[in-house]
Amino acid sequence: MRINSHTLPLIAARARSGRVVAFDTETTGGTAWDEICQIAAAEFVDGALARTMAHYVRPTCPMNPWAEAVHGLSEEFLCEHGIAPEEAMRRFFDFVGEDALLVAHNAAFDLRMLRQECGKFDLCFDCGGLETCDTLALSRRLRPDLPNHRLATLVERLPVDGVNSHDALDDALACAGAFFKLLEGRP
Repeated sequence: MRINSHTLPLIAARARSGRVVAFDTETTGGTAWDEICQIAAAEFVDGALARTMAHYVRPTCPMNPWAEAVHGLSEEFLCEHGIAPEEAMRRFFDFVGEDALLVAHNAAFDLRMLRQECGKFDLCFDCGGLETCDTLALSRRLRPDLPNHRLATLVERLPVDGVNSHDALDDALACAGAFFKLLEGRP
């Protein structure tokens, strides 16, 4: 959903009374050959945290060393603790359902990775009909005074409970905190 004067009231209303699912992915890198290695989501109903989900995913491609340096997930750890990509995507889409506002920080990246993962494993991409909100775009629109709009900056400056640790669940919760804080007091 584009962030403009017409959509802001709709987004704010959905945040107050509706289902919002904030999510995040960690990946083996950022190219068309990379995969999701952790996926997490946090569901909020009428602004209150209802439940969370988080799964490590066994990648079928090598881990990029810079990606591992960011999130700390090694191929060995993921092989031991991860589930199959198809199962992870099924669980994620079951969790999200059909009636949520899907929220992510830099949503274009996470949605691209979801599409890429589904394409690679011949899965149906089930987020197509959901409305999405990007907290990066929301921050740029509502807080142009900030020095940048990285999630870590929002956590610190708004302030938001939580951390931007590059663990998918931590980041999904931090993203949700930024989302609700940015919309606080909006009609």
